[in-house]
Amino acid sequence: MSTQTRQYKQLTQGKRYQIEALLGIGFMQKTIAVLVSVSESALSRELSRNTSDDGYCAESAHILATQRRVTGRKFRKADKRHITIIKKGLSLGWSPEKISCRMDIEVPDIALSHTTIYKRIFANKMHGGSLYKNLARFGKKRCKGGKRKSGRTMIPKRVDISDRPEVVDLRSRLGDWEGDTVYGQDAHLVTLVDRKSRLTLIGKVDTKHAEIIADSMISLLKRVSSVYTITLDNGGEFASHEKVAKAINADIYFAKPYASYQRGTNENTNGIIRRTWPKKMPLGHLTETDLSTMEVLLNTMPRKVLGGRTPLEVYTGRSIALIA
Repeated sequence: MSTQTRQYKQLTQGKRYQIEALLGIGFMQKTIAVLVSVSESALSRELSRNTSDDGYCAESAHILATQRRVTGRKFRKADKRHITIIKKGLSLGWSPEKISCRMDIEVPDIALSHTTIYKRIFANKMHGGSLYKNLARFGKKRCKGGKRKSGRTMIPKRVDISDRPEVVDLRSRLGDWEGDTVYGQDAHLVTLVDRKSRLTLIGKVDTKHAEIIADSMISLLKRVSSVYTITLDNGGEFASHEKVAKAINADIYFAKPYASYQRGTNENTNGIIRRTWPKKMPLGHLTETDLSTMEVLLNTMPRKVLGGRTPLEVYTGRSIALIA
């Protein structure tokens, strides 16, 4: 049995004159729909929207319908601010989805879906533009590698994630952090991310010696107001976790080996950092200003999971203007 796709078409002024004449003769709506070649539902909508107290007038109905198309949401999609907002968002490392979420908060009257933003970007490409080159995933190369040997045997008094309080899984409070290191040729980064707000802290170390990593974590976490728990991977660089726990007065837990999804927030954040500082790139030249700038970019980046808000807004409870 074959099926046909019905395509909706706007009523023309000519059809409206036909409807007016047939109504004047006294025809029923069902008969008029057949004679004018429109569906009964379309005719019903036309009459309910465009009939005045004096009855249905084709000329007035056409004017009303045209005004609705001009003032409707779809018409307003073509706004001069769109390209500026898209350019700004892409320059800050935002994905089209993040741009869309932020538009819903700051400029809802001209907000675009992420699919529409992608269409605008590729339309720009077809006309010789270069917006597509700023897409977060453009030109990304993926490599396949085997599993690393777990370092859990190198971590004394390791407490498994299975013993972590259930409240941490709920992401209902600030102060539950995930930690990791980002490898560089001549230096490394220590990253910490709050599970609820996604607020990110970044430090640089010259070596992955456990004592150095512990001191960096302590320094970073003393910048924030609350630390209840920290969840780490099983790298040997976290062997001095007890030093951190004592200095910060927090409980530290370790994810299962090869279960990076148990620290997914931190892993995703590191992925965003890698867009700017890719693997095999020397990190020794990075200054405190570079690290602070990266923190600002991450903490003012709208997140879909936060309803378009930024980590900084969620952590502080204060709104900021980014695109308006």
